[in-house]
Amino acid sequence: MNRDPEERRRHDTDQPDPLRDEFEQIVAGWRQEGSVPQWPSEEVVDDWEGATAEPATGPLPPVPDDEDHFVPPDPPPLPRLGPPAVVGLALLVLGLVLVTAPEIIGLSSGHGLPLGLLSLAAGLGWLVLRLWPSAPARDDDEDDGAVL
Repeated sequence: MNRDPEERRRHDTDQPDPLRDEFEQIVAGWRQEGSVPQWPSEEVVDDWEGATAEPATGPLPPVPDDEDHFVPPDPPPLPRLGPPAVVGLALLVLGLVLVTAPEIIGLSSGHGLPLGLLSLAAGLGWLVLRLWPSAPARDDDEDDGAVL
């Protein structure tokens, strides 16, 4: 039984809607208190008459450094890479070269692919294992309590 949308809309409005009734009760309570939120007035719309829908293509104007604005400090410098990190990155680069273009090193693609995958796995493993926290230094005088 297909009804046209207008007839269906009229039929839907005839049925009581508990959510709509609850909403109307909330709005009625606000009206009694006198604190009903209003949409922006015409004055606000008038401010936008000169605005265009096209985005500005130039740089944004600088924000003045008043005491009201937070100016974050400069970020700290990046840490220097240590020798273990350089070895791990070198293994990753070597693995990528062996997988994508083994001819650069003088290998055939039949030998380059497995060696490249092995190098990639070794480089990733090397870098991930460096993230593992080392055991804290122990004093022999330190008592751990009961060890089961």
